Amino acid sequence: MYTIAHRGASGYAPENTFAAFDIAAEMNADFIELDVQLTKDGHIVVIHDDRVDRTTDGSGFVKDFTLKQLQSLDAGSWYGAEFKGERIPLLEEVLKRYHSKIGFLIELKGHASQVGLEKAVGRLLSRFSMHHIVQSFSLKSIQAFHDMYPSVPTAIIARPSFGRFSRSQLNAYKSAVHYVNIKYTRLNRFLISTAHKHGLKVFAWTVRNQKTAEKLQMMEVDGIVTDFPDFISKDG
Repeated sequence: MYTIAHRGASGYAPENTFAAFDIAAEMNADFIELDVQLTKDGHIVVIHDDRVDRTTDGSGFVKDFTLKQLQSLDAGSWYGAEFKGERIPLLEEVLKRYHSKIGFLIELKGHASQVGLEKAVGRLLSRFSMHHIVQSFSLKSIQAFHDMYPSVPTAIIARPSFGRFSRSQLNAYKSAVHYVNIKYTRLNRFLISTAHKHGLKVFAWTVRNQKTAEKLQMMEVDGIVTDFPDFISKDG
């Protein structure tokens, strides 16, 4: 079972920064989960929200900033004074830093402004020989990515209704994805078993307490997305 550090070890450091990624690596996470978007000048940066307001000292939409403008923002002080000066990373910088050390679960943000993100991310990933999984809430986006880069494993952040998948959902997923990533409060043993029977592995997001992590391990999920990678027992 994989331990997946949510936006890095974001329980201990500001999300989607090198500070959080370094701690995740130190805690022996199997994967770092992060979010990517394109800047105004076409660079792939690591940030979750479509606006910079919540996690930096700036204001505005990511798509309206050049890379230089984005990297002038402070992405750490909002979390704690000791993180002042943390920057919004380039995805390329992150991949270079952890090359062959840790896997990545990379979420393609589905904002309308992100035209060409699938192609840009796939082209960059082709230069690195580490374990990547690319995910999105958008099946259309993941299908497009899978069609262009069929050798890269993919995941859908799924929303099963009433604790089960419909047949149409399963058929759609089987054509494009290898993993389903589901909010842990929606998971049950039947749902996990159904996914496994259809050749899909199951991730659970986002876990923030140890008891929940232990329960999910007993339910035989294939990975747990957590702000606290040290909560996950490697013996489970």
